[in-house]
Amino acid sequence: MVTDSPSDATGDGRALVVVAHGTDNPEGQATVTWLRDRVAELLPGVRVLDAYVDVQQPRLHDVVEQLVQQRIPTVIVPDLLSTGYHVEVDIARTVARSELVTAAPPLGPDPILTGILLDRLAEAGVAPEEPVLLAAAGSSRETGVTAVRRQTELLDAARPGHVTAAYISAARPSVEEALAAAGTDGRRVAVASYLLGRGFFHDKLRSHDAVVSEPIGRHPQLAELVRARYLAAYARGRFSQ
Repeated sequence: MVTDSPSDATGDGRALVVVAHGTDNPEGQATVTWLRDRVAELLPGVRVLDAYVDVQQPRLHDVVEQLVQQRIPTVIVPDLLSTGYHVEVDIARTVARSELVTAAPPLGPDPILTGILLDRLAEAGVAPEEPVLLAAAGSSRETGVTAVRRQTELLDAARPGHVTAAYISAARPSVEEALAAAGTDGRRVAVASYLLGRGFFHDKLRSHDAVVSEPIGRHPQLAELVRARYLAAYARGRFSQ
């Protein structure tokens, strides 16, 4: 067995698999392919591929299996904002099948995401002092809820207006509950879309009578975050040659 050094991370014969949930929404699909291509520009020499755990093809297991058969050291970077079933089960099982594969943690929580969220709120016309709900997809797993709370704390510390976590599904308070509670004093409450792209969940947010920011989407700093996750995970990984 040979342990690669971090300096080998951008050499030829390396792979990064950006794994997303998957969506039927064409704009959401385009966001993932944009991210894949942008990360490839940032990591010349690294083979950057996209894969999915639901809805879309190709599936994560199939993509990684092909890379393993070619003996290519591979880092999976979840295009996901928190831990949850897909990280703790789907990705973990894929990593366990081969010493050639390792995985980075999900993208959130992270200060880079805080900056992107601030940009999206500003684009939506939300003033820094206005209260905001950070609306996440939600998870039945406590690890996922904890991750959203931490991102809420980061965003709250970065602006004068208070930030509260809310969830579109699986956890509480729901967005509906949080909007009702926050609106009792008559102030406008904005919604920060803590989602990676457009799709079913963002459509649900837009159905509310509130200002809703765009998802994180095609923000250049998102690609930089994926690159950072890849390099850190490669430095920790052990790959047999």
